[in-house]
Amino acid sequence: MNKLLYQTLKIFALLAMVLTICGCNIISKDDFVLHGTKIVSMNLTDGAKVEMVIENKSPFKVTVVGGELTADYKGDVIGSVYMREPVVLPRKSTTTVTVDVGFKFSSPLAALRALQTLTSSTDQITISGYGEGKVWFVRKRFERTNVPISKFITIFGNPSDYFN
Repeated sequence: MNKLLYQTLKIFALLAMVLTICGCNIISKDDFVLHGTKIVSMNLTDGAKVEMVIENKSPFKVTVVGGELTADYKGDVIGSVYMREPVVLPRKSTTTVTVDVGFKFSSPLAALRALQTLTSSTDQITISGYGEGKVWFVRKRFERTNVPISKFITIFGNPSDYFN
């Protein structure tokens, strides 16, 4: 059950990173459409590789240079998910990118409690973090704090939908 929570957090973190870079003045969040995600490989010690099909409608090549999201359960840190390497979204195209992510876990007990809560009252789990993007030489970092995980579920669907 802990594995499901960690995989879900990974996917949501990556999606949030792509969406948060959209605040640059030359692009907007409407320029990006996520068409799908798939976990290619996962190892609790080595990290994971996640394939994402993303449409970039903007006239600019966007490089997602980094990001990290941390999940909290009632104020206790569960763990975090971070990008290991940048990914490039070509201009005016739909592309499949493989995102290399790592994760750090804190307390397994907090993760277990959070997983139980995820199936009932998701408002007790919050996500905080940042995403950083680059268009040409302009870098922009966006931070979000204490976003209920239920908002991610509303946007991206039930976590079990991501697993084949």
